[in-house]
Amino acid sequence: MLEIRRVRRYRKARYPRGRYVEYTPPLPASLVKRGAVSLFALAAIESLGCDTGSTGPPPVWPGFVTENEARQVIEQVFAENGVQLERDLPLMLHLAADDSVALDLDGYNPSLRVGYEYVLGEDWQTFTLQVQNALDSLASEDGPYVKPVEAIEQVEDYSSILRATVQEFIDTLKAHGII
Repeated sequence: MLEIRRVRRYRKARYPRGRYVEYTPPLPASLVKRGAVSLFALAAIESLGCDTGSTGPPPVWPGFVTENEARQVIEQVFAENGVQLERDLPLMLHLAADDSVALDLDGYNPSLRVGYEYVLGEDWQTFTLQVQNALDSLASEDGPYVKPVEAIEQVEDYSSILRATVQEFIDTLKAHGII
């Protein structure tokens, strides 16, 4: 049991001297061996070209509107405004003199040079901030006029949110006499 005693004389406080570092015990040999085997197996799988799922977005984005659901809504808005789109058309976008990127648009009208891309899943790797800025600058000039539609969460009124986003894009194109 702890005993409390009265101090008769207190001369000077004594503090520990030197540097103290928190002790971390060494890793057990079995953990090191298993870790090395796991790293070797992972390297072998990646060298075969298999997707380990360790980088990038998840293959399925739970809680977000799927690309097929978004396409139905977006293409309906374009059709209501008299713009017929072809699905999955490639478009080469020139970013600089020797830099270009190949885009695969979800919907595009080559004669009007108007289209859209619903950015979900692996599309985020292609539609980087640099690509979106290049598309915005081309839209202020002579086109192409491509609207990257950001993926939205699966909410009750997702359809009205998508419709409003695309309708605003189309209204802007109409105001500038493009459509």
